[in-house]
Amino acid sequence: MDTTSFNTDSFRDLTFDLLSGIANDPTKLDEFIDAYLIKLHERNDSDHLRKYTRDIYEKILTLQTVHTNPGFQLKDTFHEKIVVAYFWTFSNIHSSHMMPKLIGIDKRYSNAGVTVIGIHSPKYEHEKHKANIRHAIEEQSLPFNVINDNGLQVWKHVGCQIWPTVLIFGPDALPLFIFEGENHVQHTEIFLQPILNHYKSSVRASPSSSSIIKTSSEDIVANITTPKPAKFTYPSHLCVTANGQLCISFAGSNQLIFCEIDGKVIELVGNGHPGMADGEIQQVEFDSPHGLVEYNSCIYIADTNNHAIRVFDPNSRRVLTLIGTGRLGSDKIGGLKRSQQPIASPWDLCITESPFDHKTVLLISMAGQHQIWAYAFEETQWWNNVILQKNACLAIIGSGEEGNRNDSEPMSATLAAPRGICNGIMNGQPVLFIADSNSSSIRVVTLQNGNVTNLIGGDTDPKNLSAFGDLDGSGFNAKLQHPLGVAFHYSSSQLYITDTFNNKLKRIQKKQRGELNSSKFNEPQGLTIFDHFMFIADKNNSHIKRIDLDHGTVIRCRFDLSETLNEERSFGSKQAYLAILLPDTFQLRDGNTGTWTIEDQDGFKICDGELTRYMSDQMLLDYIPRDKQVAHLKYELVICEDDKCTMMNGEAQPVNETDSIIEFVIKIDQPESNTN
Repeated sequence: MDTTSFNTDSFRDLTFDLLSGIANDPTKLDEFIDAYLIKLHERNDSDHLRKYTRDIYEKILTLQTVHTNPGFQLKDTFHEKIVVAYFWTFSNIHSSHMMPKLIGIDKRYSNAGVTVIGIHSPKYEHEKHKANIRHAIEEQSLPFNVINDNGLQVWKHVGCQIWPTVLIFGPDALPLFIFEGENHVQHTEIFLQPILNHYKSSVRASPSSSSIIKTSSEDIVANITTPKPAKFTYPSHLCVTANGQLCISFAGSNQLIFCEIDGKVIELVGNGHPGMADGEIQQVEFDSPHGLVEYNSCIYIADTNNHAIRVFDPNSRRVLTLIGTGRLGSDKIGGLKRSQQPIASPWDLCITESPFDHKTVLLISMAGQHQIWAYAFEETQWWNNVILQKNACLAIIGSGEEGNRNDSEPMSATLAAPRGICNGIMNGQPVLFIADSNSSSIRVVTLQNGNVTNLIGGDTDPKNLSAFGDLDGSGFNAKLQHPLGVAFHYSSSQLYITDTFNNKLKRIQKKQRGELNSSKFNEPQGLTIFDHFMFIADKNNSHIKRIDLDHGTVIRCRFDLSETLNEERSFGSKQAYLAILLPDTFQLRDGNTGTWTIEDQDGFKICDGELTRYMSDQMLLDYIPRDKQVAHLKYELVICEDDKCTMMNGEAQPVNETDSIIEFVIKIDQPESNTN
């Protein structure tokens, strides 16, 4: 090896040689690592190794900090600390798989001299923006510090090739290990204790560090499942039940809500803590629940981070685990029954029929395996003379390789983190529509034979997963950006798509694409259609929006929560009130009166909403966490005198603020004569 320089390829060679030795004799892991570290320190080019590390540190220090712990200074991290640099992006399913492991490392080792730095390295334009990264951090409750490499400066400088990637540096600035891809990153933690043992005299740790390092499986579970605040955040998917109720999954607060179409809440399922507990609805736990579907009066739930399919029975008011072990699976074939079958990041669900014997099956978009799987409620005939055994779950579409290859043989096609899935009709034939998120395309599967084709988006090159954008058209000429939801409206034969990273709802009719931009979305995800109404989970706004497909009107659904539920929401929060004062001859426009947004000192939205009617007294807007620093309320109002209406906008500062309330007043003097 040329000892006059050191680069990432050299780094890869060192780590590869170590991993090869461990693979040949895993019983000598500690011995191999210790010998490796000693040899690393004995190299005569250690100055070049340290320069490699310091160049990376200098690049990191130029980046924008997105999330930091109180009192944390990034520059202080690089002294007397073992640094775990985690390159990730929030759209990447493999980064998501590894996030619990990085959270666990931070919780167990942060006081022992190990610092995790999340270097967010975006694929999509949408992922470059600080506000969107902050939403991802909040949704996943990330405890470690995150910086925004939105121009991929550090990513390119290091020469990263795949998400996720981990680099580990010693307290003496020596580069120690590089792990690339999910299969290698998952083993990061087993290297940390040998590193700490090697550097024990030079790592700066708190006095309580020995009590922080926990290695038993019970301790690991206990540390990862830290309760989240009791609030309803980041709605993901919806379904309408046979009795006309709306069921909504909240991925951020790990709960389901059942409500009437008018918003009256009937049932809350889950205690809000991330976990995997079956049982009564008050004790049950989910971890980032997404797709929902009803079958035989039960609700089937894609419990994504638990790698499981759960079932809620409204009669017994209990939840049980149907499929999955609770751990990330790697099987790409399947065939085992119920909870014996490991699966990976199920995202969405739909009920369909076998084209041969018309028996019912549950289809699962398995984002983590880049496949579609099927669960058979009874023995069922399927494509290629395959018999689906009763209660068995197995792959039916996709080879498991990530890609965008269409094929008449369904198991030879490739998918790229498929998310939304639904039934539909095309050319008079029953089909499945799939939102293939990481290829930014919509795929179509003919139910009669499993033929996989492209509808819109993506690229003719099946390995090109970067053909994204925001363009009208048909086939490959149309461009989407990470679509996550699909729903087919049978009455109009239209397919609706949540083009998530373009923040738009789109529709397809006869291969023509159009947009519905009558409302502002922020990462819309799941959607469902009931009669002529469409309900959309507007995730980052934490709203549910309803669209009247006949008239095109959009409203935000308001939930009528019980008093008990309101008390739970208000714990640790303060109530935000608004009063609007108008001249005597003026009034707010009926119906859609205007909008309001409360922002913090950095200009980031804390909460927002719509005004639909005028109240002379104070109106309760929302609950705000007490740790939020409120700067102002922005508003847009339409006020009217007789038939003349005027749009007014501005900012209002808090007029009163205590630990329990914050009050705003909008006072409108005689408006100008602009009319609408």
